[in-house]
Amino acid sequence: MTGIIELLIVFGSVIAIVAVACYFGYREEELKVRLRMKEMEEGFPPGTYSKISKKDLKRARKMAGNSQWTASEQEAFRRHSEESEREMLMQGIKDLKSRIDNIDTIMKDKKGEEK
Repeated sequence: MTGIIELLIVFGSVIAIVAVACYFGYREEELKVRLRMKEMEEGFPPGTYSKISKKDLKRARKMAGNSQWTASEQEAFRRHSEESEREMLMQGIKDLKSRIDNIDTIMKDKKGEEK
């Protein structure tokens, strides 16, 4: 009988710890969602003040056609993806410019050595 009581105490405490951890994780996610919604309502792209993972963006793209998203939410995610694409393009342009500059200096050095 004492073994059963000890077992119940152990399992009860484990369940209580897991429940508390899940509750605080849920609260954290709820705060993140509220912050994102506030950003979108004010016209900022989601992720300006809150951190949005790529996983969230992929899920949002999948659900973009879903009718449960409002037009403002869809627009905010679209603007955010366009800005990230624009940043990637600008970084690519900078890299190409630096490569071209390197090629120009190499060609000038080779021409100088040939003379």
